[in-house]
Amino acid sequence: MKIHKFFKIVVLMMVSFVAVSVSTISAHASSWHKGTPKELRGTYQMKRTSDVQGFGAVFKIKKNSFVLSLSDWPLMINTKLKYKKLSAHTYRVVGRTKHNGYILAHKYESVWYRQGKKFMYAPYSDYKKDKVKAFKYLRKNPPIKTKHIKNLGPIIHM
Repeated sequence: MKIHKFFKIVVLMMVSFVAVSVSTISAHASSWHKGTPKELRGTYQMKRTSDVQGFGAVFKIKKNSFVLSLSDWPLMINTKLKYKKLSAHTYRVVGRTKHNGYILAHKYESVWYRQGKKFMYAPYSDYKKDKVKAFKYLRKNPPIKTKHIKNLGPIIHM
């Protein structure tokens, strides 16, 4: 009788252990979301860094794509994006860069951060090494949310 009761308890513990482990795996997998964060969608533009540039870099973040436009360069088009929230206003974004001109197709992986109207991004490898220094360059000339792209704006000396 005692062996039968002991066997039931062991089976019950095994079933509950399996149920808990399966639920934690599915919860971890659901932290990736398709597309781009709603908080960051829009058009952002940097100021020019030299008089050779016709316009400052432009970032267009849409629901399923991210386009980087630099003066006299082909568009860098990133698609098949998914994101994961790292902390407040900070996201890890993974996707695929399309082949366009002399920009080769490759895996896209970066960290995006938004503070007010300012948008900053950095390669995920730099962010992983040092979170503070990852956005160092963009702090001097951050892309700012805009509705109209401006040509021949002011020049920021870096």
